[in-house]
Amino acid sequence: MTFALRSLCEADIPEVGRIEREAFPTLWPRAPIKNDMKNKRIIYLVATLLHPEEAPGHEEEPPPDPLAEYPMPLRLIRNVTDRLWPNSGPAAPTNDTPLGYVCVWFLTEEAHITAIAVKESWRGQGLGEVLLGGAIETAMRRKSRVVTLEVRVSNHGAIALYEKYGFKRVGVRKRYYSDNREDANIMTTEPILSLSYQRKFLELRDAYFKRRGAVETSLGLAGA
Repeated sequence: MTFALRSLCEADIPEVGRIEREAFPTLWPRAPIKNDMKNKRIIYLVATLLHPEEAPGHEEEPPPDPLAEYPMPLRLIRNVTDRLWPNSGPAAPTNDTPLGYVCVWFLTEEAHITAIAVKESWRGQGLGEVLLGGAIETAMRRKSRVVTLEVRVSNHGAIALYEKYGFKRVGVRKRYYSDNREDANIMTTEPILSLSYQRKFLELRDAYFKRRGAVETSLGLAGA
């Protein structure tokens, strides 16, 4: 299977909404995603199967794609300086289905990850790391100084992933989550445009490629 990371398009909204409700069933309602897409300070990235026919259980050839003239979804590439993430998704629907998404709000100097979620049946495939890396790379492209997020204090797996990518716990939001009044850790990176952070980030991405493989493997994110 070959995975890709691309910008959200309008056709993705129903599936992203389902992933959101599955991941955050008891949290307060969020603003409609379609409204968010109109805001240039908000971006959504979705992780998909680049070739849907590779999905487990798929036995039929996909029907001819009437939208074949449109570009294929953007792939995550290694060269940070060459990132080019559109501010909005393509107008035409795509023939692949989101398996996870990340939402980032861009403030004055800060990129704030407001949500990151993977479809339950696709968890454990490394897609959370793909989405996090895409968010950080987009923040680099947008010249953000740091990336921040909140995470449940009990979500040790997510905290470990964030710490791996240089996030540090800088505070606590008491009773932040409305479902059970759980506290949230506030986590922030060091300046992401510094040479030291970019070097570390590229090392992590290279290690990810080596560990998960390239496009021919089960989770391929092609390099440039």
